Amino acid sequence: MASLEKKAEFGEQISKQAKISSVEAKTKNSFKDFLRRLFKNKGAIFGAAIVLLLVISAIFAPYIAPFEYDKMNLPNMLRPPCREHIFGTDEFGRDIFSRIVYGARISLQVGFVAVGLSLVIGTVLGALAGYYKGIIDYIITAITDIAWSFPTTLLAIAFIAALGPSLRNVMIAIALVSWSGYCRLVRGQFLSLREQEFVEAARLLGMSDLRIIFKHILPNSLAPIIVMATLEFPKAIVVEASLSFLGLGAQPPKPSWGSILSNGKALIGQAPWISFFPGLMIMIVVLGFNLFGDALRDVLDPRLKE
Repeated sequence: MASLEKKAEFGEQISKQAKISSVEAKTKNSFKDFLRRLFKNKGAIFGAAIVLLLVISAIFAPYIAPFEYDKMNLPNMLRPPCREHIFGTDEFGRDIFSRIVYGARISLQVGFVAVGLSLVIGTVLGALAGYYKGIIDYIITAITDIAWSFPTTLLAIAFIAALGPSLRNVMIAIALVSWSGYCRLVRGQFLSLREQEFVEAARLLGMSDLRIIFKHILPNSLAPIIVMATLEFPKAIVVEASLSFLGLGAQPPKPSWGSILSNGKALIGQAPWISFFPGLMIMIVVLGFNLFGDALRDVLDPRLKE
């Protein structure tokens, strides 16, 4: 009898390991299929390359930049692009290329923090509105509609005016004006999923509402949320650059692309390179994120799958 029990236990262990291996194999295959379909799109390759270069520039800025971003050299002021200063110098003799490379850190920081905060706020409120409906849905939807009706940059300027100009307040302001889009998206997803059979089964098993929301419904809503976050990232970069251009964002000597652009506007006729290169970087980065986000949407949207 003992030997039979041992054999049974051994058989169960083998069966469990086989199931785990099967799940892992399916996960690997689905991930490979996802990457294959994603990078079959040339726009995704181009966009991913731009995003990767931005991340590398931000991480390794001290090694890539040939000069300190705040190092002034007045004899070299307003030097046009040359071998030593490939993007030229500004009115204080600071190297434009070095300032743009360090500015990538600010753009990524604002993107990650602002998008992350707005995603969390919008997802939680949208989940509550879509799952519970009734008075909770009415209140959250009314607040969302009010926030949605204001222009993003204008509302961000109002928050900055109240909080004071700084990079931290810019990130908070962008998050506070961007959550409504996530809320509307997540609410719509929850309204369509809350009546599905797997949710009803979870309720019959006695699972709590929070467990149903975050373990069963939310994971099935992640695809459009990820796509929206990818497309909102460049929007946050543009809003930060706009606020810094107006003097409400990163304060000198921090090298925000918007502040570099603002410093060059008075010298556009004499030294156009000061404004040209940060403006070009903003355009390229926004293009890269949008191309990658569009390709990601095409892959994750089941209606667009082959």
